[in-house]
Amino acid sequence: MEKKTARLEAFSDGIFGVAITLLAIEIGISEYEGATNANLWDRIIEKWPEYFTYFNSFATVLLIWMGHHNMINRIWRSNHWLILLNGLLLLFVVLFPYPTKTVGSFIGTDAVNTAVIFYCAFTGMIVVGMMLISLCILNDKKMMMNPEKDVPWFKNLVKGQVVGISVYAVATIVSIYSAIGGLAITFAMWVFWAIVTKDPSDQIEK
Repeated sequence: MEKKTARLEAFSDGIFGVAITLLAIEIGISEYEGATNANLWDRIIEKWPEYFTYFNSFATVLLIWMGHHNMINRIWRSNHWLILLNGLLLLFVVLFPYPTKTVGSFIGTDAVNTAVIFYCAFTGMIVVGMMLISLCILNDKKMMMNPEKDVPWFKNLVKGQVVGISVYAVATIVSIYSAIGGLAITFAMWVFWAIVTKDPSDQIEK
């Protein structure tokens, strides 16, 4: 069975790469008047919210890419709807630097709760995009390389994605009252996604 998803994979990988690059591109300190060794260190330390959110978002995008990679690896062709839904996912991914920068800019201000609410809700929308792709593939099992093994895998993945969407919804609500609590939940989700997106076929043969 000849695999016909090379262009879809190449385009998607390119967008993920752009998104990760955009996450870091805003981090930096512009030249300023009266710069000294001492106060430059102060400026570097003052940027900690941006480092924090970049690290969190980089890990999130990396795990999303891993999950996307494992999903596409299990199909040999795409269809019209899969391409459109993949485009929707990539739209969310490439816009992810926007809520990331928002959180980094407003931590320590009176607007931090709104910034974190936006961040948590947006992350949940990315997972919605992933779930729509999973459901699209399940709806057309002829796309799968090995339906006997892949159908149960995708069903389990969808269950994990439903849980993930629910957790991000909870994080969004928690952020209304505690911005730190909302962000802590997004950090904890790394472990969850590392488990959910794992491909059982990725085993080292002894």
